[in-house]
Amino acid sequence: MEPISTPQLDACLSGAGIAVADPSLHIGRELSYTEPALRTVVIHLDESDTQIYVSKVISIILELEKEWFLIPRYGTASDLHLIESRRFAAILFRSPDRQKLVEYLCTRPMDIGGFSADLYVLSTSGKVLLTWDHHTAREGLAIQLCKVSQTTQLLVGLNELGAELEVYDVNR
Repeated sequence: MEPISTPQLDACLSGAGIAVADPSLHIGRELSYTEPALRTVVIHLDESDTQIYVSKVISIILELEKEWFLIPRYGTASDLHLIESRRFAAILFRSPDRQKLVEYLCTRPMDIGGFSADLYVLSTSGKVLLTWDHHTAREGLAIQLCKVSQTTQLLVGLNELGAELEVYDVNR
């Protein structure tokens, strides 16, 4: 795991075509693609789903790419207390740390208003954006994908697992 500064993260977001909400809106660091992602997969998780099942779902998603940023919508990544360091905006999880990211996402505190309740997980290529927030229980876990081939890979893995999901596409 590696801390990522705000300028480093902002450069990655800009390069990926991801906009950050204006701070004057007071809605946190909301991330959105400036051009809609080609596909959005929404995975429905139930309170009765086991941690093992949810971990498998997250692992399948994280297999799409080697490295991922963990970005809280509110506060900074240093507020998550996963790394002891100065103030930083995101945490980079490299391949060897992938399981740590899975475990964190599945076991983190989900208290409304807490720094860990509303998170983004962004591939370092910027092509995959996972949103796991306080709406996930009701609306599903949203994964936006900019490549159809990655969507296909994700759907195969989730289908083999038997996940309940929906797929939305954007025709450009």
